Amino acid sequence: RSRGLGDVYKRQVLDLETTGFNKYDDEIVQVSIIDQDENVLLNEYCKPEHKTELPEASAVNGITPEIVAYKKPFAFYAPIVEDILNNAEMILIYNAGFDAAFLHAKGLEFDDSIIRDVMLEFAEIYGDWNDYFQNFKWQKLSTAANYYGYKFKAHDSLEDVKATLYVFNCMESGERGGLFD
Repeated sequence: RSRGLGDVYKRQVLDLETTGFNKYDDEIVQVSIIDQDENVLLNEYCKPEHKTELPEASAVNGITPEIVAYKKPFAFYAPIVEDILNNAEMILIYNAGFDAAFLHAKGLEFDDSIIRDVMLEFAEIYGDWNDYFQNFKWQKLSTAANYYGYKFKAHDSLEDVKATLYVFNCMESGERGGLFD
């Protein structure tokens, strides 16, 4: 049978691409969510409602005004995203502090206690200690994926969720990675 939005997916993986780093002033230009089996639950580009130029976004993720010109704004997808997240047992996000805060700033309500920040968990495995912060240094998703031998096109939210799931599964299975070229 096909699954509806009301069904619970054990694990969901979320990633956003945004117009910048300010959760209040910047906007979401791509949202992707997959489940633990890599089924795509949502993958949409979103047209910003307040920005016409996207120089910061374009420089990082390649999303231009032309790509999103005829797309719906994130507000259209917000109830769908909220419903999906509220039917999860676990939400995996790489750099959850950023993406979850962005979604909350856009008015979405969901349970932060079920979020696993794959970036923070990987930092400890990677083991690059920062004396100043007295903590493990955060690594980019591309570094984490490379550590486990996974190749992907970073900064496309659908590719990023697949890479996040792969890294998480490797960590969960206790796989010992190494740096690959």
